Amino acid sequence: MTERKLLSESEDRLLASLAHLGAFLPLAGLLLALILWITQQGRSALLRFQALQALLFQGIALALYYLASFVLAGVYFVFFFPFILISESGGGEEAAWVVIPFLVIFFGMVVLMVLAAAGYYLLAALAAVNTLRGRDYRYPLVGRWTEKLTPRR
Repeated sequence: MTERKLLSESEDRLLASLAHLGAFLPLAGLLLALILWITQQGRSALLRFQALQALLFQGIALALYYLASFVLAGVYFVFFFPFILISESGGGEEAAWVVIPFLVIFFGMVVLMVLAAAGYYLLAALAAVNTLRGRDYRYPLVGRWTEKLTPRR
């Protein structure tokens, strides 16, 4: 009886860890977390909580990341691209001096996007490892929201 319970707990931890590792396959991982949450939520409180937390984290993070990417691309094409065309067509040095601060800002935003992606993957890896080891992991902010949505039984 005890062996079956330990096996069940380790399987729950493994499935919960897989829900977090799904972050490395952005849309497929989101689908995996959703499927695990829907189909396995009656299995254990740990699996229910961790699958929903992975689902919320991946969904919110990806939505914010894609929104920021869309805004960044829009800013580039609306502001930088016309200045580049003007400077290339003989607009003079004035256009080049206007472009330089915009390019610095643009590349700064790109660096922030890369750092955000690295943080996303780092948090997902930490969640997967901690969950697999049996530790109760909470993502920043999302963990509190998940607690409100899934009371522990």
